[in-house]
Amino acid sequence: MIYGLGVLVAVSLLFITITPAFAQHHGGSLAPPIDFGGMQVALSSVLSPEDFSFGDSKSANLSIRFFDSASDTNIKSVTYRVQIFQGDSLVANEYFYDEDGTLDLEIRPTTGCTQEDLWKCTKYLGEKHAIAGAYYARGNSIPIIQGPVFDKSGDYNVKVSIVGATNPRTMTTTDLHFETFLSLPSTQNFFIKTANAQEYPISVKSFSGDVLNFKFDDSSNKFSYEIPFDWNHLEHHEGAIKQTISLPKSFSIFKQGHDVDVFVEGEKIKQSNILFDSSSADENQIRLSISHEKLVQIQNKNSNKNSMLVEISSGEKSELNHLDFEFENGYTAKVSWNSKSKSGEKIPFSFSFFDSNGTPAKNILFAYSLLDSSGKEFWSNIGSNQKYLGILSSSGTFNESVLLAKDGKYQMKVILTGQGEQNFAKFFTSQTEFEISSKGGSAETSSPEIPSWIKNNAGWWSQGSIGDSDFVSGIQYLVKEKIIKVSASSTGESSAEIPSWIKSNAGWWSEGKISDNDFLKGVEFLIQKGIIKVN
Repeated sequence: MIYGLGVLVAVSLLFITITPAFAQHHGGSLAPPIDFGGMQVALSSVLSPEDFSFGDSKSANLSIRFFDSASDTNIKSVTYRVQIFQGDSLVANEYFYDEDGTLDLEIRPTTGCTQEDLWKCTKYLGEKHAIAGAYYARGNSIPIIQGPVFDKSGDYNVKVSIVGATNPRTMTTTDLHFETFLSLPSTQNFFIKTANAQEYPISVKSFSGDVLNFKFDDSSNKFSYEIPFDWNHLEHHEGAIKQTISLPKSFSIFKQGHDVDVFVEGEKIKQSNILFDSSSADENQIRLSISHEKLVQIQNKNSNKNSMLVEISSGEKSELNHLDFEFENGYTAKVSWNSKSKSGEKIPFSFSFFDSNGTPAKNILFAYSLLDSSGKEFWSNIGSNQKYLGILSSSGTFNESVLLAKDGKYQMKVILTGQGEQNFAKFFTSQTEFEISSKGGSAETSSPEIPSWIKNNAGWWSQGSIGDSDFVSGIQYLVKEKIIKVSASSTGESSAEIPSWIKSNAGWWSEGKISDNDFLKGVEFLIQKGIIKVN
């Protein structure tokens, strides 16, 4: 979603409805504009989250927008007839009414329908409009579709008829018909067994159908699988192929601070197309995007197969660049990316948010923008939901790749707009500068290496084998050697109980599940807040 943060600042002073531009992706589709009395009108459908699959959560949001494509403004007071098909099977068919031109529907997938016609198992919940006779969407009152809808992976056809609309005229005689398409990924669960007979659950989420021949090679710590793909019809596949692999944190072969090497048919994928997300407390995720350009290169070498081989292994140790943001309400944010990322390619930024106690903050609403060295804004994202302003980060993390075309200095602005689907009365802004070059490299000065005995101490302390004083002595050593830098006002005798979450961090750090920087940031925070005081 591309919007200037100047608009966002205006909204922070006077909250108004903003209609975001639509960007096409796996979770959304745009129907071509059609003529309506000399006005070119269009319709889009967007599923949120875009990689929703049954079992992830109890519901998803389907947003259908009817608008003037020339001015990108919504048509008001719209009555929709929405039909949803999976293949040839009709699974939902109902009328809805919305005043602002964007219809939000909550989809609650269910299973177990025994009817031959699946739509007979679908129920509709919500308020009905007294005049339109359709289910009414307004404010926090969102119609609910509950039934065998989005309960399976694959392609869905959303057919929408505009039965009535106002602005600039009322339409009652001729319905307008649109078709959009959504793709839901399949999720498969596997177990891998290591040489010491330990088993780990691994899941693979794929937009390209079920993967085949999943294998794990314990001798090389590499797993592989095949994606169904018709190389002879590559011209019909315009977008990237996306995969998400979820692994438990206890499977420490893949861990933060190391590259993930991915090969497709023997061709190495750029690190900028691979995102390692360790923000969850219990699992790591590898998010892979195989670009159309890479597929074309591979096709020239091998076009006789009906699948593509994907091989994934842990690579060499890497470093992350970090940007830190502090907000007036006491919250903080960290934005990180691989230090090997270069200008001229998409940089995968990872956002993490923390409350005033330094613990991960959930259900954060935020927006951000990027400015070049001249101060010109070239990228921003304020989210796409009509109910609130901002990107909703349910887990307290967010990942997005942005093209930084040239070498030089850039500025990032981050704005906290709310929490829990409610906007703050006042928004909080923080900004910082960073530099990107075609050679890559870290934006931070490297810190001295942390001795192994401190990491061992951290592990023993997290297990209760040594006391707080032994752990604090290690922290004192880090301060003395200037591995951690603290102000004079934050030093002194140790006081206050150390929170349990820092013990969890210490255990994960000792096992290599989080990076040195992440652990040290937590310790620095405790020192600055006076929770841990050192001499």
